[in-house]
Amino acid sequence: MIKLPIEKDELIHLLPHKGKMFLIERITACDINEWNVTSETIVRDTCLFYDKSIDGIPNYVCFELMAQTISALTGIIIREKNLPVNMGFILSVSAIKFSLPVIKKGQTVTITARRTGEVDNVYTFEASLTVDGNPAGGGKLTVLEVKSL
Repeated sequence: MIKLPIEKDELIHLLPHKGKMFLIERITACDINEWNVTSETIVRDTCLFYDKSIDGIPNYVCFELMAQTISALTGIIIREKNLPVNMGFILSVSAIKFSLPVIKKGQTVTITARRTGEVDNVYTFEASLTVDGNPAGGGKLTVLEVKSL
C-alpha cells in the first residue's frame, strides 16, 4: 500500500534527478496497477527555471514536470515491486499544448500522467496539467526503457 502524499524528501530517492534539476514537490495520487500518477509543484523563485523578468517559469518547463512525474511513477513501481532499476530515455514528445505562456510564482502546477501503450520496452504516456486547478495543457511522451545487464 502506497502512503500518500509522497513528499520531496522521499521522492528524491525514487528519481534520477538531483539538486536544482529535481523539480516536483509531491505525488498526491498513484495507482501502480493502472499506471497513473499525479504530482504537484508550486512555482517558486528558487526553481532552476524561474525567470525574474516574468516572475515565473516559461510554459515549456511543464514538459520537464511531466517527464519527472512519469519518472516518479516508475520509481514508485520499482520500489513497490522490488524490481531492478533501468535507464529510461524519452524517444518522442507529441501533441504538446500549453494554454499559458508563463506559470507565475506561487501558482500550483498539477500533472496527471497515465500509461496508454506498451510495446516491448517502449511505453507511451499521456499527461495533462492544470495550474491552480484550471486546465492548462498536456501532451504525449514515448519512453524507452533500457534493461540493466
